[in-house]
Amino acid sequence: MADFNDAADPELGTACNRLAAFCEALPADALVDEASGLSEPDLVLILRRLYATRLDTHGEPVAKSAEERPAGRAGVPITARK
Repeated sequence: MADFNDAADPELGTACNRLAAFCEALPADALVDEASGLSEPDLVLILRRLYATRLDTHGEPVAKSAEERPAGRAGVPITARK
């Protein structure tokens, strides 16, 4: 997993780097905590979401550049033909 060294919150970035290192050592689909059902895929999902928002100080996803955005819909309505 990519590192969080460029996170807007350096303390959170450091903690995420430690959590990512912990997750990488786990077997796929490992159960981390039986009582809560927390699993390795849960931690990976959390880290991916945090990575997507790492540059924003308000926890909102960072806007993608024009190259990363999917193409928009057509400017005219799309209709079904019979």
